Parts: sequence; structure tokens; C-alpha cells
Amino acid sequence: MSYGRFILMPLAFAALFSMLLNPVIQQFESWRLSRVASIFLSLLIISVLLSGFVILITIQVVEFSDSLPGIVDKFKVTSYAGFQFIEGITGITEARQSEYLKSALNSLFETGSEFMSSLAGATKGTLIFLGLLPIFIFFMLYYKEMYQTFLEKTFRKSHNSDIEIVVKRVQRVTQNYLAGLFTVIGIMAILNTIGLLIIGLEYAIFFGVFASFLAIIPFVGSILGALPAVMFAFLFGDSLWLPVLVIIVFSTVQLIESSFITPKIIGSKVSINPFVAIIVLLIGGEIWGIAGMILFIPLIGILRVGFSQVHELKPYGYLLGNIIDYEESERKTD
Repeated sequence: MSYGRFILMPLAFAALFSMLLNPVIQQFESWRLSRVASIFLSLLIISVLLSGFVILITIQVVEFSDSLPGIVDKFKVTSYAGFQFIEGITGITEARQSEYLKSALNSLFETGSEFMSSLAGATKGTLIFLGLLPIFIFFMLYYKEMYQTFLEKTFRKSHNSDIEIVVKRVQRVTQNYLAGLFTVIGIMAILNTIGLLIIGLEYAIFFGVFASFLAIIPFVGSILGALPAVMFAFLFGDSLWLPVLVIIVFSTVQLIESSFITPKIIGSKVSINPFVAIIVLLIGGEIWGIAGMILFIPLIGILRVGFSQVHELKPYGYLLGNIIDYEESERKTD
């Protein structure tokens, strides 16, 4: 998987997008459009939506870069007050603290330079990835019946007469899971942004959307997503109440998400065991980096759905899931 990432990653992303777009294409085909026209129209719609999203985030990043001089001035004032506070507690002089800070910044800039170099080197691979993705999506959607027939022919040898029912059920539940997952992310992005706008945090859209995407990672994601906004509010806010309000906003949204939004939209039927999710995140990050951390959670969710629909594999679906009582899990997956 590591050596084949250049082809497996776009295939995995294409599979997810194909399952999400399949109901849209079926709707277009019901309007007497051809399969090819339906696929092209679906790809055009999702390209426009993604382009608008990227433009919106880019505008926020540009505004953030334009205000860097003012941010630097605020950072100087905040750091000076921080130096005095630390000196009063630890006895370390401001000069020594400045040396430590300069050393840390130098290391950070060196790391950032290496990252930018590697990012520039990866530009070619990114362009290839973006070029392959729509091609893979097109052919996956165009030949979807062929893949289903292949599965039926393959498993018919094992005398499993219900394979057609199982495949359709897995496809339906997986589509609902993926659509629900992205719906949850969208709702959280809106709630985060509204909350941050209410408390007056700058670049609320950027911080709100960023935190909503990381929230897909169980436990750790909500903390990592809120951390940049909290640090920004602490360093550049007008009062110490602002970071506290940011924490309250993210905590409230997270509580609403875990208690009402996710159970209502996705449900416990396809929820993932948090322990398994953490292990999967570590494996995904090691194999495919950030893309692996993004992909492996929904892929494990798909496996969970598939295992739960096949009688022989139900114990593995139970192990990946978040339902402790086995008899209850039997009733929920039937």
C-alpha cells in the first residue's frame, strides 16, 4: 500500500466519490439523460462546489496574510507580557527566554523550508493525482454494473445465493454513511463558523471549516481542530475571555454533534470503535500521510458496514463497531 500509493490513493478517493455521486447519477438517468451525460454533469457540479469552497478558504488565507504586520505587533506585546509572567514564576530572565524562542523559531523555519521543498517536489504528483481522479470516477460509475456482476459471479461459487441482496444493501448503507458523514462535517462547519462570528473571532470561516474537517478523527480531531483558533484568540485577542469563549463554542458544537447530529444522521449502526479508529489513524498516517488519516476512517466504516451484512463476517463487523452488546448488534445489523 505504501509503494502503490500513487495509484491506490486516487482509486480510494474515486471509490468514495463514486458512491456519493451514484444516487445523483441515478436521478439524472431517470430524467432521460444518458449515463455519460449524467456522469459528466455530476462531475461538473462537484467541481463547481469544491472550487467555490477552495476560493472561500483562499480568500480567508489571503486576508490573514494581509494582516500579518498587525499580528506581529500584537505578538510582540503578548510575548513581552508572557516573558515577564514566566520570569516571575520560574526566575528565567527575559534575555534567556528570547534565546530559547529564537532557537525554536529557527528550528521551525528550517522545518518549514524542508516542508516547502518537499511540497514543491510533490506538486507533480498532486497534478497527476488531480488528473487521474475524475478519470477513475468516470469509469467506476460507467462500469458499476460490471463490478456488481463480477462480485455476484465470484461469490456464487461459494453457494451464497443472497450475494445480490447483500451487495445492494452494502451499497445503500455505505452511500447513506458517506452522505451522512459529509453532512455532519457541513453542519459542524456552519455551527463552528456562526459561533466564532458571534464571539467576534477573526477568520471565523477558516477556523470553523478547519475544525469541522478534523472532527472526523475521534477524540483527537476535536482537540486538534480547536487548537489553532484557541491559540490565535489567546495571542491576538483583545482579552483573555476570547480564548475561553472559543473553547466554549467548540465544546458546545462538539457536544451537539456527538449527542444529536451524528446519532441522528449516521446512527450507531455504522459508528466505529474509537480504539479501532485511533489504530487506523496511526496506520493511515504512517502509510499514506494526511491522505491516509482522511481516507482510512470512512474506509473502515465501509468495511464495518460490509462485514455487518454478511453472516460469516458479522463478528468482525461487531469488533469494528461501537455497540458493546452482541445481541443488540445482531438486531441492528439484520
